Amino acid sequence: MAGMTRARSAAAPSGPAYSIRVVSRMTSIEPETLRMWERRYGFPTPSRTEGGARVYSESDVTALNLIVRAMREGYRPGEIVGKSIPELEAIARRATPADAGAGGRPGLDDLFAALLRDDVRELRAITRRAAVLLGPARFVSELAQPAAARAGDMWSAGELEVRHEHVLSEVLSTQLHLLASTFDDAQSGPIVVLATLPGEQHGLPLDLVAVYLGSHGARPHVVGVDTPPEQIAEAARAFDADAVAIGVSGAADRKRSRRDLRTLLDHLPRKVSVWLGGGGAAELGQGGEAGVSVIASFADLDAALRAPRRRA
Repeated sequence: MAGMTRARSAAAPSGPAYSIRVVSRMTSIEPETLRMWERRYGFPTPSRTEGGARVYSESDVTALNLIVRAMREGYRPGEIVGKSIPELEAIARRATPADAGAGGRPGLDDLFAALLRDDVRELRAITRRAAVLLGPARFVSELAQPAAARAGDMWSAGELEVRHEHVLSEVLSTQLHLLASTFDDAQSGPIVVLATLPGEQHGLPLDLVAVYLGSHGARPHVVGVDTPPEQIAEAARAFDADAVAIGVSGAADRKRSRRDLRTLLDHLPRKVSVWLGGGGAAELGQGGEAGVSVIASFADLDAALRAPRRRA
């Protein structure tokens, strides 16, 4: 059967065995989410081929599809992952049909409809479902970051109240922190310190980038917002960082930001690259300082991760 492989280990399932990519297609759960649940909850517990590849049984696929159904009804992974198939079937029987958008995958329209209704419970349920179905990297790039951008545009247009923006930021940050807590401490990618310069108070972009970095094998350390450049440099030394990622909003004081960036570069170990992101990054990065890169997209971030530049 196409897409199927047989496990060659002693613990191989007696029936069909599916690769992690095939299971992802069958369940709509991203491979990185499956690996995350394996580490955090001990399920699923795939067998391994002689080459070390994960293989999953038919019962694993059944349980995972039931878990996805329960998630659409608002259950949290910690409440259901690892339950037996009969237990999951009982949950499915009690559940009412969910309206989670096309294919059961919640999107931006679902999220903002709940936000404008002040339905925080549904807002949290939507973000949980999206995190499970999309996986950390796509949750950031396809839902969380676009949601933050849309909220900013709607607030500027007078279509959102301050409370809406604050609630959305809190809900997204909570989900991002949960995702960040599941990354394997043994990752060996570049070490990246994330911070904003003095006067910059927006922390959500740091959380977004930290989860994206972690999902790609990097080791992010969020120092936080409104941080003196000397302290950012000290953090880079303490963590032996390969790069420092600085969030710069479009509303940043340009003169102050340039001064603080210069101070950061003066104090930063010369081996450490500086990545600038956010609405004010392009203008701040026009100085042409060695080792300073403007990260304008997730594609730019991917490229920086593949070859983190160090200052000469």
